[in-house]
Amino acid sequence: MSFSRYAQSAILVGALSGLLTTGCQPESVRQEKALRRQLVHELRNHSYVTAVPIARQLLQHKPHDERLWKQLMQAQMGLHDLDGAKDTLQRWRTAVKSPPPRLDEFQGDIAREERDYSNALSAYGKVVQAQPNNRRVRQKVAALQQTLQHWAEADTAWGEALKLKDNATARINRAVCRRRLHRWTEAFEDFNHAEQLGHDDPEVRRWSKVFDGLQRYREQIGEFDAKIAALPEEAGLLADRALIFLRGNDPEMALEDAEHSAKLAPWALRPKLFEGIALTELNRPKQVDALGLRRPLSLQLLSPEFLETASRLDLAIAVERTNPEHLITRSWQLNEIGQPKLAVQDAEAAVRLDPKSSEALTELAYALAKLGHPDEAYEKARQATEIDSNSAAAWQYRGELEMSRDDYLAAVDSLSRSAGIHQSVAVLQKRSECYRHLGLNARADEDRRTVQQLMTTTVQ
Repeated sequence: MSFSRYAQSAILVGALSGLLTTGCQPESVRQEKALRRQLVHELRNHSYVTAVPIARQLLQHKPHDERLWKQLMQAQMGLHDLDGAKDTLQRWRTAVKSPPPRLDEFQGDIAREERDYSNALSAYGKVVQAQPNNRRVRQKVAALQQTLQHWAEADTAWGEALKLKDNATARINRAVCRRRLHRWTEAFEDFNHAEQLGHDDPEVRRWSKVFDGLQRYREQIGEFDAKIAALPEEAGLLADRALIFLRGNDPEMALEDAEHSAKLAPWALRPKLFEGIALTELNRPKQVDALGLRRPLSLQLLSPEFLETASRLDLAIAVERTNPEHLITRSWQLNEIGQPKLAVQDAEAAVRLDPKSSEALTELAYALAKLGHPDEAYEKARQATEIDSNSAAAWQYRGELEMSRDDYLAAVDSLSRSAGIHQSVAVLQKRSECYRHLGLNARADEDRRTVQQLMTTTVQ
């Protein structure tokens, strides 16, 4: 608000103050009406800073005017001046003989802003009891219950509001609540009705993507609902349904199932991945990071083959919790999809179960390098080759780490050990690169020719 705007308000209030105390009654009445119009104008334009002093000045001369008290409260709530609003409520109650229900509504609004939800609902309840047909307050009750994720209570509250007036806002919100209650037939009926009432309503358009996606998978969701009703603590079924919800563009429902599944099976990978994907779609990056997941993360980045393998490994680990082989395999899978933090967790768990596992140390080395810990990675790779000198993968990765340390002679030796166990395109390409750095171009060309022969044989 500019200084000139404040000055205009002060001049206007001062003029009224002087005129109301003079004997020129007709002129003072005209000035009061003008100032009341100004107050309404300021409130409509959300100029709450200007509106507050105007309302206060008018109340000095009209202390029993409930409309002025309401306007002052509106301005203070618009400024989020909760302390001022509380003081105004107290003075309003004192100034009038029979406090109107609107006082309780404002009391509820203040409590809601302070996140004192119990008192907010209590205050709104008093209004509803006094004014059963107050649709505005009934919608406030419904919206607050929905915010609190009290889905059954919110469903009932939106229903009471709809009895007073059928509109798109109440319909789409009740549809959202009924979806959370898995009451699909009723949810889709409400959504379709909302589209008829307000096809261009922003909230209806926003939720149309979700309901359209749910419609595509409605039959599968119903099947999983029945299975989970019979086995409510089955983590695998919850993860399966979370996946369906992700495919149906409903990250909120997916998150609910994924979190429940993760609590039941903290060792499982799929619930954590689905939780991370849902949080990503809900734009909660800090929570994604807290799960140890690396972004970008989306369902599209996970192949059906990977998801099937992850499901199989989750089940295998649940049955054989002390078998390091399952954790090693899953660590490899996680390294492949670019999730080194989770890969480290599985590899470290495998090493604890079998400290002499060359495969576990190799996967741990790979993941540590991806996380920017090259020295630790090299030490793990070195240990892996010492434990199992016949591991082509361990020698290959040790050689690649030696390349990153510019130790090309050592890298050539490690890569040659790997090629001697299992000759591959990747190993020969890396060794050729090392030879170039060492100026051994003839050997580099020889490896390059061998790579071409291998690639040709593979194509044939």
